[in-house]
Amino acid sequence: MALPAGSIPAGDTSYDRSYTGFSPSLGLTWKPLEDHTLYAAVSRSFEPPTHDDLIATVNGTPNSSAGRPNPAQPGLVSTAYRTPDLEAQTATTVEAGWRGRFGVVAVDAGTYYSWVKNELLSLRDASGASLGAVNADRTRHFGVDLGLSAFLTERLSGRIAYTFQDFRFQDDPVRGDNRLAGAPRHVINASARYDISGAWSVGAEVDWYPGRTPVDNMNSVYTDGYATVDLRSTYAINKRVSVYGETRNIFDATYASSTLIVDQASPTQAVYLPGDGRAFYAGLKVSF
Repeated sequence: MALPAGSIPAGDTSYDRSYTGFSPSLGLTWKPLEDHTLYAAVSRSFEPPTHDDLIATVNGTPNSSAGRPNPAQPGLVSTAYRTPDLEAQTATTVEAGWRGRFGVVAVDAGTYYSWVKNELLSLRDASGASLGAVNADRTRHFGVDLGLSAFLTERLSGRIAYTFQDFRFQDDPVRGDNRLAGAPRHVINASARYDISGAWSVGAEVDWYPGRTPVDNMNSVYTDGYATVDLRSTYAINKRVSVYGETRNIFDATYASSTLIVDQASPTQAVYLPGDGRAFYAGLKVSF
């Protein structure tokens, strides 16, 4: 079968990029009491673009050149093949936290702040087609993590964890101080386990995303928050063999588990990826 005109790139489409970086870090820990630890750290990170980041096309496909037809749209001719001049992503991060125990209760808390330069973002246009990777100018990442776990009785234990994250552009000429798309601001996870006997246990887990999350970097379209509840039971036949059963999303919640990351979205755009409905699982676990 003859290939369409322009299918073979007329010119060399290879590329050569080199990136070097320095990633120092300094951390301190202090134990004021036996069951309590304080820590602080400052670090610098370096992340060069991946091979996929360095392949991008305009109205075409990887390894195409001007004149190569787009397979999805035969009538549309590729106008360009390009290897973007991407910079490596760098960040300076400071963090601090505390881990402690009060009898049967364990607590951990931490916070961090990152100044990011040239953050690598993979974007899509209004039709969902990939725009490849781009460098943002400056962004900032701020987060807080809190956790509490406890053995309430000899048979009952539980844990609750909360994450706050605020990822934003910083004085971007187009996006201002908008939130970065796809990063939920609040995440709550809670779980509990009850040991009916030495061999049989039951548990429940809740994942809750209470706030709205921007789908696009222009912050014009958002996905709603949601919560799911899972149940699980495990029975140990002996020290090596156990069986389990699990029901996920027991209330059959309808939600978007994630979205395509778009620079500017429209309310009718197909960017929402649905989460799984109610599901049942069973299995056998063998340890050797």
